[in-house]
Amino acid sequence: MSEKKVRFDEFEMDYGRFQLRHRGLPVRLEGLPLQLLMFLVERRGQLVTREQISAELWSKKDVFVDVEQGINTAIRKIRRALADDADEPRYLQTVVGHGYRFVAPTAEEDASIQPLTQGLSYSAEELGYAIMAAAGLDPINPKGTPKARADD
Repeated sequence: MSEKKVRFDEFEMDYGRFQLRHRGLPVRLEGLPLQLLMFLVERRGQLVTREQISAELWSKKDVFVDVEQGINTAIRKIRRALADDADEPRYLQTVVGHGYRFVAPTAEEDASIQPLTQGLSYSAEELGYAIMAAAGLDPINPKGTPKARADD
């Protein structure tokens, strides 16, 4: 299992855990969009064609899928998870008629080489947010009601 991690802005892509995190909290992103994001991050700065995406994500599967629609849906979910704007992209640039390019600067680390950070501590609120996000709940607004502030 790979212990590789790639950071960009406030995000971290953890290849070993197959997880995207924002400010240390897991970001809810389905498997296929996450695979596509990892594929694009690995080729940062390079044009990745829709054909390459199709070959990477669907060539090994024995099921029929609408690949074009699948790519469009995965890209839309990635943009939503990253809060990226197709018109003014910070992370994922569309090259119309050709494909996509991951454009954010990245920093890569291999946890097997890096010493573990000592003295990490998290508040109860941060841990609660992480648990709720991992369970698929919105940690800010879990029941769809306005979040009460502690000083109310």
